[in-house]
Amino acid sequence: MKAQILLAGIFLFISVNVCAQLKYEGAVSSMYKTFQLDDGTIKYVKYNKKEQKVFVFNLDKTLWREVNLPLPEGHQLDEIKHISVHTFNKDDLMEMAYSCVKYKIPDSDDVREDERSPMEFTLNIINETGDSLLEVLGSHDMKIVHSNGQKNLLVFKLIGKHFDENRETLVYSLPSGK
Repeated sequence: MKAQILLAGIFLFISVNVCAQLKYEGAVSSMYKTFQLDDGTIKYVKYNKKEQKVFVFNLDKTLWREVNLPLPEGHQLDEIKHISVHTFNKDDLMEMAYSCVKYKIPDSDDVREDERSPMEFTLNIINETGDSLLEVLGSHDMKIVHSNGQKNLLVFKLIGKHFDENRETLVYSLPSGK
């Protein structure tokens, strides 16, 4: 009888664990941004403003990469847009696309109330050594699209000093898989 109860308990334990669909693994602070690489690996990213460094962590919260973030003079990080390894070139270095912004304060005290303070955006793509792969002045948005078996990078650029002015889309071809 004890053997039957023991076997029934083991069977119940195994069936509950095998059929379980969701398993809580923990929480990640909202200070981190999450990215999924092309190979499906999930990474967490945290920016240290004081040191101007980006820390990229594995899912188990171990450090994967640490990158010095080159910002143009007077600019601040706006947003990290994309983290990858083989999206922008075929080497094995991590690549990061990010936007930064510089707020320009008007020179005159005579600024009208309806006049907006211009902002200067730059979209950058660098590798983990800090080498620049692309810099687009006047842009802060991008999208990677797949079409007809080819990958392209669309960079949305503002033309003028305000958001309601003309825009253009710059199209870059991306290398095919490694």
